[in-house]
Amino acid sequence: MENKVYVIGRAENVPEEEYRRYLNPMKTRRYGRLLKRALATALKVIGETGVEHPDAIINGTALGCLEETEYLLNGLALEGEEVSMPTHFMQSTHNTVASLIGIYTHTHGYNCTYSHRKISFECAMQDAFIQMKVGKIRTALVCANDELPPGVKKIFNDLGFGKELVDGNSIPMVGVATDRSVAVMLSTEPGKHPLAEITAVEIWHGVGKEDTAEIKYTAL
Repeated sequence: MENKVYVIGRAENVPEEEYRRYLNPMKTRRYGRLLKRALATALKVIGETGVEHPDAIINGTALGCLEETEYLLNGLALEGEEVSMPTHFMQSTHNTVASLIGIYTHTHGYNCTYSHRKISFECAMQDAFIQMKVGKIRTALVCANDELPPGVKKIFNDLGFGKELVDGNSIPMVGVATDRSVAVMLSTEPGKHPLAEITAVEIWHGVGKEDTAEIKYTAL
């Protein structure tokens, strides 16, 4: 018999003024904007649900840590390839966010990152959903994290794509969902106050067009 999959907690875009509730300023002083927001958002849902060490941490990101990548590339362009920028280099990879959450919370289970344009979060959700249905894991923290730093917005404006920006946060043409951080805690047990039951996660490959996805759920 397959397990049911419940959403038992959700958090989105913890504002900077609330970071002190969740982040140790000494540990996070070198973290970039997206990393701080992603970590604070994840820690918020972990605290609200009481699931301190989920069996899996899975993140979906369209373009990864753009600001750190921008700092790294600008440094290389201005100072040459011999410049030493280990922090920006380590924090520029797509799997940085999921790894950071695991390290910060001392959670050493399944840790994975999906990067599939605008359906990256749905891919991450499908991974968790399948593993939970078959009983491989019982809890999962599924996240979506992307950013559009000012430098990237300027580049798109200079290229004439400014009109593609939606509310200043989204660039549909490159598959970026939004400038956001979302964290969802899933469990095979409903707990006291479940938000929804996930019934299916469907992904369709588009021939010659964008792939699409849908998360089907029943609100509780």
